[in-house]
Amino acid sequence: RNMVTAASTANLAIILIDARKGVLTQTRRHSYLAHLVNIPHLIVAVNKMDLVDYDQAVFEKIRADYLEFAAKLGIEDIRFIPMSALNGDMVVDRGEKLDWYKGPTLLDVLETAPAAHTEKTEKFRFPVQYVCRPQDSANPELHDYRGFMGRVESGEISVGDEVTVLPSGLTTRVKAIELYGQPLTHAVSEQSVTILLADEIDISRGDMIVKSAEAPEP
Repeated sequence: RNMVTAASTANLAIILIDARKGVLTQTRRHSYLAHLVNIPHLIVAVNKMDLVDYDQAVFEKIRADYLEFAAKLGIEDIRFIPMSALNGDMVVDRGEKLDWYKGPTLLDVLETAPAAHTEKTEKFRFPVQYVCRPQDSANPELHDYRGFMGRVESGEISVGDEVTVLPSGLTTRVKAIELYGQPLTHAVSEQSVTILLADEIDISRGDMIVKSAEAPEP
C-alpha cells in the first residue's frame, strides 16, 4: 500500500533486480504497480553484477526476460543498466568492469530524465485540503473570507478562470489566488495555494476543484 501511495505521484521508477536471481514475482509485481499508476519512465537496474563476474550474458538474459514480460503489460519506456552498488560500477562512475556496456550510468539517466508535469499538457486538478474561514471579528475584510487551501496536483489555474467543484458539479470563477497571503495571478502544478471563488458554494475538505472545460467524466 505504501509503495502505491508513493508511486502515484512519481514520474520515474527504478526496478531493482538481483543479477543472481533474475526476474522474480516481486519484480513483476512492482513493475505492474508502477505501470498501473502511470509512471511513464522505468529504469531496470540489474544490481550485484560483481557476484556474477560482470557477465554480459547474464545481463542480456535478464533484459530479454523482462522485455517479454513488459510487452504483455504494454510498458514501453524502459532503460536497462547493469551495475554493482557495492563497488559503485555504473551508479555514478562507470568503473572498469562493465566496459561492454556503452549506455549511461544510473545518475546520468536520473539527471537527464524529464521533470514531472513537463512532458504534456495536463488538466487542472486541485483537491481541497482545508477550508479557511478566519475568525477575526475586528477585521471587516475577513467577514466573508472563505479560502480553499491545497496543492495544485496538475495543470494550472488563473484568476478569472471558470471552475467546477466536484462532486457537486457547481460552477463559479476564480476570484483570487493567494500564496502566503500574497496575491498571485496564476498557480501551477505542485504549488500549495489558497483559492478564493466568486460565488459562495458549499465546498468541503476532499472536494476537487477543476477547470470547467477540463472536467473529468463522472
